[in-house]
Amino acid sequence: MKRSLSILFCLLIFNSSCSSLSPAVSKAMRGVSSAEQGGLDLLAESKSIIDLVATREINGETCDHELSSLISDYQLLSPQNLELAVLKTDGQKILDLSFEARLALHSILDILPTGCRIKLKELNLLIRSSEDYVGVHYYKDEQISSSSIKFPEQPVPVYETTAYHPYHVGAGIDPKTKFEFRNGDLMITKGVSFVSSTISEIAHPRSLFSHIVFVHVDKETKVVTTMESYVGKGVSIFPIEEALQNENSRILVLRSKDAELAGRAADYMFNKVVTLKKQNKFIPYDYDLDFSDNTKLSCEEVAYDSFKHASDGKVLLPETMSLITMNDASFLSRIGIKKGAMMVPNDMETDSRFDIVLDWTDFRLMRDSWRKDAILGEMFRWIDERNYKIHENLTSIAAKAIWSTRHIPGVWGMLSKVSGIPKDFTKDVPSMTIATMASLKIIGGILLPQVTKADQDYYAKNGKWMSSEMLRESLEDFRETEPKDLRKVFRER
Repeated sequence: MKRSLSILFCLLIFNSSCSSLSPAVSKAMRGVSSAEQGGLDLLAESKSIIDLVATREINGETCDHELSSLISDYQLLSPQNLELAVLKTDGQKILDLSFEARLALHSILDILPTGCRIKLKELNLLIRSSEDYVGVHYYKDEQISSSSIKFPEQPVPVYETTAYHPYHVGAGIDPKTKFEFRNGDLMITKGVSFVSSTISEIAHPRSLFSHIVFVHVDKETKVVTTMESYVGKGVSIFPIEEALQNENSRILVLRSKDAELAGRAADYMFNKVVTLKKQNKFIPYDYDLDFSDNTKLSCEEVAYDSFKHASDGKVLLPETMSLITMNDASFLSRIGIKKGAMMVPNDMETDSRFDIVLDWTDFRLMRDSWRKDAILGEMFRWIDERNYKIHENLTSIAAKAIWSTRHIPGVWGMLSKVSGIPKDFTKDVPSMTIATMASLKIIGGILLPQVTKADQDYYAKNGKWMSSEMLRESLEDFRETEPKDLRKVFRER
C-alpha cells in the first residue's frame, strides 16, 4: 500500500525526488524499462534485480511475470549499443554487481515453481552473456584461439589468482585467500571444443556450460582430486590442478547445502573408481545416457549416481531438467540423445540444494567460445528449420574405417596418428560417434574462419566485438552463398 501511495504522490506532483525510489519502484513508474526506452544501464538492471529479491516482489506467484520482464530487458540491452566509455570506466562495477544479482536470484530458487526455474536459466544466459561482453572490452585481453594455448602449461586457474582477472566468490568466502574445495563440491565448466559447444547449444534453454566435475577431498590427507567421465575414456580420477588446467573457458563451483550427504556421495564414487582400478577395471562412458544403469556413466551421471546412492534414492539431480526440442531423430540418434527432458551440466546452476561459491572466467577465450557456440547453434537451427543433414565424407568414412582396426594389435597405434583419434580412446566408442566428431571438426574448420573474420573485421571498424546474434547472422549470410566446401559435408537432405 505504501509503495502504491508513494508512486501516486510522485505522479501527482511530478517531483524529481521520484528518482530516489528503489529501482523496482522506479521501473514500475516508468511503465516501460530503461532498455525499452533505449537506456543501457546494466548497473541499474542489476540493482533492480537485487531490490526485487530483497523486497520479495519477485516470488512464487509473481516470478513468471517478473522474470519475463527481466528477460525482455536483457534482450533489449543489445551489447552493440553499449558505450565503450562506460565499459572502460564501469566495467568492474558492472561485473561485480551482475554477479551479486545472479546470487540474489539463486537465493530464491527454493520458492520458485518449475516454470520459473526454466525462465531463470534463460535469464542467467542473458546476464552471463552481458558479463562476457563487458569483460572482453573492460580487460582488453587479446582474444586468442584455444588451439594456441597449451593448457597444462598455463597458471592454475582459481589457485594462481594473480595470473588471471579477479573471480567472484559466494557469501562468507574470503577472495583474498586461496580457495578451499570441500568434499562433494561440483564444478560445472565450459570446454573450448566443438563437442563442448554441441553440449551447450543442443538443449533448451541453451547454456554456457558443457561438463560436470565431481570433487573429492580426502578426510585424512586433505588431497583434492576430481572424478570425471569423458568420451573415449570413461570415469577416472584426476588431481585438482589438472582438472583446473583442463581446456576451460569458465568454471562455476557449486556446494551442496547438505555437506554430510555430499561427502558421502563423493566418498562413494571415489572408492568405487579406486576399487575398480585395483582390479584393472573402470566405468565406461555411457553413450546411451541411460541414467537407470550405473555400470556406465557420463559426466552428468557421475554426480547423479553418487547423490542417488548416498541418499538411498531420495536426492535426484537436477531439480529441473533442460529440454531437447530438435525434431530430427536421426541426428539426435547420431549424437546419442533423444527428444525430451534431459540433464545437462547447466541444470545444476539452478538447483536450490546447492550454493554458488565460485565463478571464474578466462576472458581471453570468450570470442573463441562465442564463435564456436554460434556455429553449433546455427548448425542445429539449419537442421531443424532447413532440413540440413551431415553427409558422409571421405574424412568421416576414413575415420570409421580406421576405427575398425582398433582391435588389431599394433595397427591401431599407427593409424591413430593418421586419423587424429586419440590413441588411448577406449574401444567401446561407437563408430558413429567417431564419424560425427570427424564431421564436426570438418564443418567447424570451414565455418570458424568465416565467423572469426567477420568478428575481427567488425572490431577493427567499430572498436567493439559482435553480439552473439550478429555472429549467427554472419554465419547465415555465409550459408546463403552456398559455399561448395560446406555443401560437400553439410547441406539439405
